Amino acid sequence: FLGYLAGGFKGAGGGAWNYRGAGWEGGEYALLDRNWKPSDRAIRAGKIAQAAERLRDELCQTHKEPQVGLLYNWDSDAIWAAVSVRGRDHFRHYPMQARVGASRALMTGNIPWEHVTPTDIGAGLAPRYKVIYLPAQIAISQGLLGQLAKYVEGGGRVVMDAPGALYDEHGLVLPTAEGTVFERLFGAELSDVQYSNNAPRMLGGRKLGGFISALRPTRAKVLERFQTGEPALTEHRLGKGTAVLAAWDVSYSVFKPGDREMEARLRAAAMGGLESPYSCEEAVVYRLAAPEADHYFFINDGPPATARLKFRNYRYRAVSDPVAGEKLELDAPVELEGYSGRWLRYAKR
Repeated sequence: FLGYLAGGFKGAGGGAWNYRGAGWEGGEYALLDRNWKPSDRAIRAGKIAQAAERLRDELCQTHKEPQVGLLYNWDSDAIWAAVSVRGRDHFRHYPMQARVGASRALMTGNIPWEHVTPTDIGAGLAPRYKVIYLPAQIAISQGLLGQLAKYVEGGGRVVMDAPGALYDEHGLVLPTAEGTVFERLFGAELSDVQYSNNAPRMLGGRKLGGFISALRPTRAKVLERFQTGEPALTEHRLGKGTAVLAAWDVSYSVFKPGDREMEARLRAAAMGGLESPYSCEEAVVYRLAAPEADHYFFINDGPPATARLKFRNYRYRAVSDPVAGEKLELDAPVELEGYSGRWLRYAKR
């Protein structure tokens, strides 16, 4: 329920009061236990529901304030599926896994984000985000690249990792030479796409094991290089904004959880000098903003912990736990149960 609220849902419901009497999942997953008594999860869910009901008018006024838009592009997914031939069957899952990796890296760094589509960008939504991240966009249209270039010129930041921009939306090889829309946006040519196996690339002393984009900077600045001397990370200033190319498959490489080093690299590439408006090292925290208060949802996927939530520019006058019905001290550590969550309401000044 806390996850639903954190996601901005305006309502949620439990599966069933009574369990199935036989068959698959018989006796499981109901709000009543096997003896027809309210389960612990039913009691906890009820308390969350009562708090949500009490604050329903305020919750209905909440909105998200994402810093990063994570591109979901059906055209690219379709090309991935088309090249998923025998022996490369895993390619059909590649774009989903890259999006999961990128979203996990942002979440573990408590960077507010949401998915954005080419249709959204075409409708003028791009300025909603300080950063638009393009994970494993094997195919992208020249029209979308042109829209992203305008977004960057206006002060936005676009980040693309490998393998990116191999094809257009029809599966034709995308022009990426000097003078193309791609090169004007990123300040570099995409000269080749390889794989780090027979001739492995290393970054920061670490051997990479996936796609590698061969970049030839024309105007972009090289921020990092592989051990071979080839560009690993480039940044091009266009107008008021920046466009970044990561020459390795950074989002796909963090599909599986636990790779903190590479997640940090993804966040650094994505954000540049930008910072999240809040931070918490001990837990994942989601924020919803409302006129009178901000709502923070702590997710603790580990043993009991004490967390400290820090703010860059937000100012509050009081904090409370809507579920427990208790007031807390501002700036005091937040106690978190193990493998659970907590909802706090911060009243604005």
